[in-house]
Amino acid sequence: MVDYKDLTLKYRFFLRVPYFFYNKLTARLYGKKLIQITTIGRTSKKERKTLLEVIGKIDNAPVVIAGFGENSDWVLNLKKNPQAKVVWANHNYISDIEWLDQESASQILTKYKKHNPKLVKFYESLFKRSWDEFSELPVCMLSSIK
Repeated sequence: MVDYKDLTLKYRFFLRVPYFFYNKLTARLYGKKLIQITTIGRTSKKERKTLLEVIGKIDNAPVVIAGFGENSDWVLNLKKNPQAKVVWANHNYISDIEWLDQESASQILTKYKKHNPKLVKFYESLFKRSWDEFSELPVCMLSSIK
């Protein structure tokens, strides 16, 4: 398992670049591939923004994965407070978080691999794990509160 802090500066910079440009006004330009969630810090109680890749959808709700594992700050924040503000394409809403079981995660990841084989190879090399192992990571659905 690769930790974010173990990545070279080049990869860390590459992963952070979209943060500078993603907001409510520019979200449409990115389409439905990226999503910004705002969580409440578990100790600071401050808003924390995280930009994630949408790996699939369930009933039109975006599904995201914690590539750096269950100790990612956004995952820990959501486990403490399971609601997030979501900015996704032309959608802005408050979301309830639903954590998926491993079987549901595997189904989403299988579809993702079929449609994005080059990205899958990149992620396998970046995270030093096989694609099948990604279903063991936390995966959640960001559904709108009705």
